[in-house]
Amino acid sequence: MRDFFKTVLKENELGIKPDWDKIFGRKGPLYLEIGIGNGEFIVWLAQNKPEANFIGVEVSREYFRKAVNRAINAKLANLRLICIEGAKALSKLFDSETLAGLYLNFPDPWAKKSQKERRLVNPAFIWLLGDRLVLEGFFIMVTDYEPYAKEVLEHFSKCPVFEPLWDTPLKMNLTEYYHTKYARKWLSMGLSLFYIGFKKVKRVELPEWISKFYPLIKLKKEEPLPLNILKLGKSVTLKEFLKFFSKDVIWKKGEELIKILDIYFKEDGILLDTLVVEGLLKQRFFISINPYDKDGVIISIHDSDHPDPTDGVHKALVLITLKIQEKFPQAKLIQSNCKIKAFREIKKEKGLE
Repeated sequence: MRDFFKTVLKENELGIKPDWDKIFGRKGPLYLEIGIGNGEFIVWLAQNKPEANFIGVEVSREYFRKAVNRAINAKLANLRLICIEGAKALSKLFDSETLAGLYLNFPDPWAKKSQKERRLVNPAFIWLLGDRLVLEGFFIMVTDYEPYAKEVLEHFSKCPVFEPLWDTPLKMNLTEYYHTKYARKWLSMGLSLFYIGFKKVKRVELPEWISKFYPLIKLKKEEPLPLNILKLGKSVTLKEFLKFFSKDVIWKKGEELIKILDIYFKEDGILLDTLVVEGLLKQRFFISINPYDKDGVIISIHDSDHPDPTDGVHKALVLITLKIQEKFPQAKLIQSNCKIKAFREIKKEKGLE
């Protein structure tokens, strides 16, 4: 059991950009594998590079469980696993120039034309990767889907951070590369694999537009979840608040969307099932409206949820707060840790300033 808690890390306990040297209890080059599957590849890496530290992330819980079992059986002190989506991990858990390398084995190609936007490697991802890698840090991707390989090559060619890792950025054979069971089966059928490799050769400023796709890169290490307290100036029953809200989109601007998916009423409060979409990040959580004192309400994130406090999450709380203030013009905001810029942007957009 001790090995489990040492090997498996929980996203909500790591916070923003944790100290990986402290987590591993030593300094060492740090490598990340996105999409570890059953863990065969990253366990092999950790066994064969004991001087380095390895982090593996996987979004599928079924595969993650298999990887955890494999890692624990291997008893590796230099390996940690996290159940989290790859781009989210890269933007949230790593600071600039912390990764010595990133491995990506057989990412989902999303082969249908309508699904291409769901591919992990896109121009924004490559710029983010360029920020997270140390100088001479590398990216290696293996795929069995040639159109995806060609697309990745095109994206890298437009980013000045990288140069080919080998004499050519694309190889059809990489004998020294460890082949997983899936790769061995694929090759045994006489089919081709495509190996893509790039290394970071220069530092550049991360463009501002990247944060529109990956809003988590703007978060600092210690940021509380938003909360607002309103004094209404008169006693109001919670049932009266139900008519103020409906299942609908309450904010849509650029890459941002905020929607109330459902509404639940309990004697001690109202729950708004809320979806916040910011670029490629989607977060779903409950906003609570609860009584405060005799004539007030607290608008907060429900205790069961732990969304990352992005601008969109702050805006969701602001929108609910302003909606209540619209119905109760005499209401006063007596406490808030919502971002001031969230209030300003929404008030300006709605003509409330």
